[in-house]
Amino acid sequence: MTRKKILLPIITAALMLALTACGPSDEKLSEAETARSLLVEAKNSAEETYLDISDESLRSALDELSEKEAGIEALEFKKMNDKKIDEVLPEIKELTDSYQDLLGSLSDTLKSETEVKEEKEKHTELTVYFVNKTGLNLTEIVLHDLTTDTKSDNFLGDGVSLGSGYTLMGVSLDIYKDSSEWEFIVTDEADTDHILPCDDLRTGSSDNQSIIFKYDAATGTGSATFKDDQAADEPTEESSEATTDTSSDN
Repeated sequence: MTRKKILLPIITAALMLALTACGPSDEKLSEAETARSLLVEAKNSAEETYLDISDESLRSALDELSEKEAGIEALEFKKMNDKKIDEVLPEIKELTDSYQDLLGSLSDTLKSETEVKEEKEKHTELTVYFVNKTGLNLTEIVLHDLTTDTKSDNFLGDGVSLGSGYTLMGVSLDIYKDSSEWEFIVTDEADTDHILPCDDLRTGSSDNQSIIFKYDAATGTGSATFKDDQAADEPTEESSEATTDTSSDN
């Protein structure tokens, strides 16, 4: 082997070492920094969206991606050559795609939670108790929102009746704020429905107060009204017995 042939591999190795020491090309460095910026942007968007939702089920997925992302942020591209950068670019893109997929799931959750919140804000909760002065034993009590034409569930459980003169405590009424007219539909033991026009429920307070059910069998008319001062101060014999929750005469 001649001296010239011996020097050739040495020169080649020296050139490769020199290229490595010089770092990446400007083009490759720019490509790497851009890819990393997109990754950081995807991470921040996912983390910020997560903070806006109450569902914590995706926290572990975020933590796992965050650990990998921290490794990418720690890379010093200026100390890497083009070949090394080309090896890490697919990993950066894959991690960015994973963040974007997760962001899609988080955004869907945020949208759903926002819709529920906005709908909830359209309603108010009114806590009342029903006083049955109809002279009837009631097996069903349903609130009919005439504005939206929607009905509540039966405030009495299956097989439960509210005897005349008794009280149902702790009733929660879900009131739609834009509604303006309601009625109660009460059903007696003969399975007959009776319509009781109702006071404007928007005038009720959030504190416990009574709604008095009354019915006149002779005229077939009734009413559902908030308790007034007179009713509170001068209870009838029947209403004074109404000290239990849901009761039945059976």
